[in-house]
Amino acid sequence: MIGKVTRGASGRALIRYLFGPGRANEHTDQRVITSGIVMGVEEGRALSSAEIADLGTALDSANGAYRTNPEGGHIWHLSLSLPAGDRRLTDDQWAEIAHQAVEAIGFEREGLHPAAWAAVGHGATASGNQHIHIAASLVRGDGLGVNLWQSQRTLSRVCAEIEHAYGLTVVQGREGRGMPGLTRAELERTAREQRAEPPRFTLARIVREASVASKDEAEFVRRLRGSGALVRPRFEPGGKEAVVGYSVALRTGDGDKPIWFGGGKLAKDLTLPNLRQFWEQSAGDRKAAVVEWCATRSNSLGREAVLGDPDDWQRAVVGIERSVERLMAVPVSDLAAWRGAAREAAGVFSAWSRRFEGDRPGPMADAAEALGRSAQSRPEDPPPSRAAVRDFRGIAAIVAQSELGNDSPIAWAMLLSQLGRTLDAIGDAHAVRGESQMAKALGGRLSAEILELHGRFEASSSQNLIPGEQTQDDRAAAAMHEIPKSQPRHHRSRGPNQARGIER
Repeated sequence: MIGKVTRGASGRALIRYLFGPGRANEHTDQRVITSGIVMGVEEGRALSSAEIADLGTALDSANGAYRTNPEGGHIWHLSLSLPAGDRRLTDDQWAEIAHQAVEAIGFEREGLHPAAWAAVGHGATASGNQHIHIAASLVRGDGLGVNLWQSQRTLSRVCAEIEHAYGLTVVQGREGRGMPGLTRAELERTAREQRAEPPRFTLARIVREASVASKDEAEFVRRLRGSGALVRPRFEPGGKEAVVGYSVALRTGDGDKPIWFGGGKLAKDLTLPNLRQFWEQSAGDRKAAVVEWCATRSNSLGREAVLGDPDDWQRAVVGIERSVERLMAVPVSDLAAWRGAAREAAGVFSAWSRRFEGDRPGPMADAAEALGRSAQSRPEDPPPSRAAVRDFRGIAAIVAQSELGNDSPIAWAMLLSQLGRTLDAIGDAHAVRGESQMAKALGGRLSAEILELHGRFEASSSQNLIPGEQTQDDRAAAAMHEIPKSQPRHHRSRGPNQARGIER
């Protein structure tokens, strides 16, 4: 999200422009999204000429009455815009964002008279960017001026919080412990290739699933290759005895070159050294991992090649319930444990999203993204710990590759209930620590979507959970319930010498 501020000397002129046709006739459906407590303007509908004039007058009235005339003009104009192709926001969400911005800057602050302001929405820009305009008076109702000291830094922080809370594209260069930002080239290529999301997001879920579902590094490499992603190691200078990093890319067509991302470009916790903290790493494991990194294709098969039994879904429910109970007992101040829980839960949601949402990411992908952000840490923070959530790895493997049975939909609904409890617990921990925007990102809209998905699973049959195995009646029922569908990543038959279920 980009916030751009300008100043002016006439609220009437600014409002006339915002409700006019725009420079390229791009202004359509002009309406007030929300406004300050002193405005009293009706929201969400077209205004008459008289109402537009009254709105401009209201913005000018305090300065006109007190002749404060702050240097640079008494009208503050903020435009908040999203990159073309970013997820669409409703008017209610834009209203929340507008209130968050004006309260942070100080137009409405406890103990002080409020200043007049209104947020105006209309059509996207000529280049397709969603945006709103906030027009505000820098003179309060009692004649005192609004203090804009460090307002640019405050605005930058607010934009970053909004990006994280609403799952929006993160502008490159934001400070803090957020995910790496997207470049304009990435956004343009995403639009050109008509992808549902930038490859960086897809790859982050692939890596999260593989890392959390794997017991060791060699299995991680095999799972990455099994996902269809391109993988290459980065060796220690001077040889091929030690792997110190990796890069991944999505396969491309039509002669396009793949775009490679190192683990740290996906998220700080996805660098190889950080991933290794969560695997079994004996000397033999490290040697086996180097063999896998050097191979152009896997010559051996491990747990990732074994289909789990339908009964494994119920075992996953029991395991995650146990993990949530342990998590509830963790002190809120134990950042390592909570971020470890967020990281591991993100892996479970990543596996579920990749298997059943496929190339149409939905609530499961959103949950994985929000949890991945929760898992990020600053350099001075302790590294994430897996002590409180050791069952999550087995659950991720079950979600990634277990077969479905007649009772699977009910087990899915039960599993989603426990994962919802995990989201709530992690969100509550953020709220107690005063990290309100991160708490909001893990609740609100996301919780509602997960609850809706829970209801869909309860209403499903096992046949319509996997495409290609449906009767005509099943397909009709699936369309009615809008069950997310994609081909599962693993569907190999179990050989006569392969063990039942999935080891942990």
